[in-house]
Amino acid sequence: MSKISASNHFDMGLGLEGTHVLVTGGCGLIGKIVVQTFLAAGCHVTVVDLPGTAEAVLDLEDKDHLHFFPGDITKNIDAAFTSAESKFGTVHFCVALASLDLSVLPQSDSICDMDPAVWQRVFDVNINGTFLTCQRWLQGIRRAVSPPEPHPTTPQRPLRNVGCVIIGSESGTFGVRTQPAYGAGKSAVQHGLLLALSKDAPRIYPSARVNAVAPGAVNTERMKAETVQYGEQWRYEECEATVPLGRAVEPEEVARVVCWLASERWAGGVCGVVVPVDGGKTGPVVWGREELVERRKG
Repeated sequence: MSKISASNHFDMGLGLEGTHVLVTGGCGLIGKIVVQTFLAAGCHVTVVDLPGTAEAVLDLEDKDHLHFFPGDITKNIDAAFTSAESKFGTVHFCVALASLDLSVLPQSDSICDMDPAVWQRVFDVNINGTFLTCQRWLQGIRRAVSPPEPHPTTPQRPLRNVGCVIIGSESGTFGVRTQPAYGAGKSAVQHGLLLALSKDAPRIYPSARVNAVAPGAVNTERMKAETVQYGEQWRYEECEATVPLGRAVEPEEVARVVCWLASERWAGGVCGVVVPVDGGKTGPVVWGREELVERRKG
């Protein structure tokens, strides 16, 4: 056994080169950074997002490394994967990121006033769409290792970095009083679906891993615009008051965690866990000072 020294070879690379990664919602404010990170790691990346979202975000001329499929995860995710497989082969790693974001959903002061149609729509996209995405990814892995009609002279290439990351949210841990459907939907995928899938995937492919990433408040362009709209007190309560780091996380910080989880070299023993990327947030602010004053008066 050789002694430890600086001259010993220890590969610190992610080992993601040539991995085929599919990202749903890859044209969004966080998704585009995730895509950029995987491309920088040497991956082939397929992006699935709504029609009309790619032109301003993706370099569609980079056909050697990047493929875009305009689609809706609730309607044509099978076609998206089929298109991806025809371009770069089996999807090794899947990032299930697409969902209806909290910032685009109507909010109400009480669940008493919530529109049941909104509840159903959030569940259709955020739960069912995520389920369909993860299901089709694992079906593709199963097909790759057990093809119905294997070619007699073509050896099956081993798959690398096989896994899936479900993008959850701090809302799946803490809930959202003014938009309970969003919190319930994220909780369903980052807990119930994750725990089921993380036990299922290794039965299909022994080293397959499934994890979730739960971002807190992320310092995107939208967060900055909302700070202007709602004020610094809103930002303080949202991403500073109960956050040990005292700030919103950056999109790059979320993307790097997703990329790390994709690497079997670095995270090959990590499976079935939710990784919070929220600055250590301990929970939401439940009562504002003015609210409590009024409550006590009542």
